[in-house]
Amino acid sequence: METPGFSINSHRQMDHQCWADHSCGFAARLVVLLLVLLISTFCQAQPLIHLSSSMADVSTGMSVRYLEDADHAYTLEQVRREPQASRFAPLPDGKSNFGVSGSGFWLRIDLKNSGDEPLVSLLEVVHPHWDHVTFYTDGGAVQSGGDHLPIANRAVAAESNLYPVTTPSGGVQRVWVHLSYNQPGLAETKLSLWTPDEFAQHYAKRYFLIGSFIGMGVLVVFYNLLIGYSTRMPEYIWYTLYIMAAMMALLANTGLGYRYLWQGSTEFVDLAPILFSLLTLVLATQFTRSFLNTRGSQNIDRLLQSLFVFAALAMLCYLFGERGYALKLTLLYALATVLFPLIGIWRYKKGRSDARFYVLGWSVWSLAMLIAVTRNVGLIPADFVTNFSPPLGFCIEGVLLSLALADRINYLKQQKEAAELLHITHLQQEQEELERLVSERTAALEQAMKQAELLAQTDSLTGVLNRRAFYELGEKELERARRYQTPLAVVMIDLDMFKQINDNHGHATGDRVLIAAINLLQTLTRSADLFGRIGGEEFALLMPQTHLHEAAELAERLRAALEGLEVCVAALTVRVTASFGVAAIDVSNESLAEAMGRSDEALYRAKAHGRNCVELASAATIKNAALSQTRT
Repeated sequence: METPGFSINSHRQMDHQCWADHSCGFAARLVVLLLVLLISTFCQAQPLIHLSSSMADVSTGMSVRYLEDADHAYTLEQVRREPQASRFAPLPDGKSNFGVSGSGFWLRIDLKNSGDEPLVSLLEVVHPHWDHVTFYTDGGAVQSGGDHLPIANRAVAAESNLYPVTTPSGGVQRVWVHLSYNQPGLAETKLSLWTPDEFAQHYAKRYFLIGSFIGMGVLVVFYNLLIGYSTRMPEYIWYTLYIMAAMMALLANTGLGYRYLWQGSTEFVDLAPILFSLLTLVLATQFTRSFLNTRGSQNIDRLLQSLFVFAALAMLCYLFGERGYALKLTLLYALATVLFPLIGIWRYKKGRSDARFYVLGWSVWSLAMLIAVTRNVGLIPADFVTNFSPPLGFCIEGVLLSLALADRINYLKQQKEAAELLHITHLQQEQEELERLVSERTAALEQAMKQAELLAQTDSLTGVLNRRAFYELGEKELERARRYQTPLAVVMIDLDMFKQINDNHGHATGDRVLIAAINLLQTLTRSADLFGRIGGEEFALLMPQTHLHEAAELAERLRAALEGLEVCVAALTVRVTASFGVAAIDVSNESLAEAMGRSDEALYRAKAHGRNCVELASAATIKNAALSQTRT
């Protein structure tokens, strides 16, 4: 039976064909719009996580929806209502790491239990260093966590934060998780789902792995301590300290340190990961400097020393409340360790064959650090491989660096044996030639001994006598003067304002000036005079057969000559002057050290009188010195 409405429509269709066509078009557009809305709603619907009784580390990445709360302003009620509820979005490319951030994060997941019985599952916030973690459910259940909450007060006593969720049979349970820091930190938002039994097995395996790493580290520490104690090689000490710091960093970054070592201190739980990570990197750098002996190359050594600045800045940032910057500087320092294998290759090419294991070991460590840094800044996902790459790399590197240290001992042993063999070979050759060339060999040996003695007595920079040689030869000269009662004078010379030359123009320029000044002074002294370098820019001149006034005249000539000296270094002209202290030695009652002390006092007076002058030690000073010696 046809209704009245349909009769009217039929009548209108016959009478108004144009209006009917228009109505059909409108209906078609309405259907398309509804389909678009349905498809859009379907696409935006949050995927369910289907629970089972055998779940083990179920990744929730594609099913999680997140909302970043930059101002820490949202409450649960606000994020459950519009407009915030519709702002929840999938994780970017499924990655759960947002790098270093000070924002709070809301996570939302839906759990589906298709079974016939209620199912208990454990929802885990994998990253253990969130300061505050709060779980919410539709039923209003609230559970707090975070590393500022003692482990004993958490729902599940574990390093990471876990929440037991009971999902009714055939039902859906929605869970919200709120994560936040007091100061910026590593924003790793990964969630995992477990059954209680599977989680217990997982933690047993995790403890086994970490325990294996720590156990291996302890063995390496004791082994290298024994070797270092027997060899007295500083490389072993730095390496041992580095391994110990790395183990502490592992405990700090996995949360085990907080659980077993410093659970009572919420301040230290924030500091420990940064502190021990920086300490590990600093000791690794110092070990590299010691093992590769980079002090022989100033540029390389300065580059390594500059890395210490990162550690200092990171700690300053942390102490001044800028944990975000401290973390970024720490990550930058860790990234800089990729330079270490390149430095090892450079030393290997320079002839250090024992650097090969160092290069291998640090290449493994650098790869692990690269993975850790890119994971922490959110470039790669956080999973089992990327999380355990640093400790695994540390273990492999520990073995390889132990081999490198052992190889270094072998290298030094081979060098010693080669030197001994070369020495023996030379001795045999000398013995074979001795009968025929005895006189020539004797002369050559004497010449070599003289050369060696000369080198031992000579200052390497200026070519004059060094301090030890000056005193040895000076005592002999004083004994000769005492025996024959001949006059003897000593002059102390100190270049004026020489430190400013080094500070303003560099040590290389200072060395050039020093050499030029000494060469000039030597041309004005006799071959019988003893000229030696006593300190940095301090020199002494001992003149046999010389009275006080003669020594003073010579000192004045030396002063005037230095005053007119100009040293040209590149486009720079440097002038230098000197102060002089002159003393006549009482050869009957005075030692060389006492006379030099009086001359040094006169030198200080010259400095006090404006520098670039000559001062004499008075006769009264000589008497007082002798009286002081008698009382002593």
